[in-house]
Amino acid sequence: MRTPHISNSQAFPKIFIVSCVEFSEIMYARFRTEEELLKTVLHSLAYDVYPKVSAIGGRKISPDIDILQIEGASQNRFRLIGYEIKLVKFDKRSKGLGWNSFYNGIGQALLYLKNGVHRAFLVLGFHEGVPDDKLIDEFREWLRNRKELLKRIIGNYISIDFYLYQGQPLYSPIIEAEYDFYPSDREVELLSNELLQGKFTFNKKLKLK
Repeated sequence: MRTPHISNSQAFPKIFIVSCVEFSEIMYARFRTEEELLKTVLHSLAYDVYPKVSAIGGRKISPDIDILQIEGASQNRFRLIGYEIKLVKFDKRSKGLGWNSFYNGIGQALLYLKNGVHRAFLVLGFHEGVPDDKLIDEFREWLRNRKELLKRIIGNYISIDFYLYQGQPLYSPIIEAEYDFYPSDREVELLSNELLQGKFTFNKKLKLK
């Protein structure tokens, strides 16, 4: 078997370039759609969770918060965490993993902060069309090797990790948020308070599935 090759021509390439004669055994979870991945992550979380939050205080937000989690940060304080769910797909033309989901996911997760959450969490899963676990391992290794650089770029309010095994919770993310986001902006503070008061709209049907 030829060893997959990753192009290092750019610090942040758009795709992994790989060349394989055969593929290795598949052990990591695969998903058909982002909704399937969202449901799996939703049921793996241990605290109060609400899928597809689309409005806060009766006002539409953009983007929707894929999963809102309200957890106890201390005895008298709660933390709002917004989970952005993205599915990484295999690009047949280049025979590599596409990067659009990764970059779009970071952007959308950061926008959660303006909608009142204290921390954001980008969860990356892999499409059923990804043929080889080695591509995923190379993606994870690339992220580990650049996590300090990425933390300086995106700040200390966002976590990033992969969902690899069915039925297992997320823990020890590759990039982990260190602080809660408390801006001086009154509008963002109002949104946080309304979230904590339960004044938001979410997809109840999706939560029950």
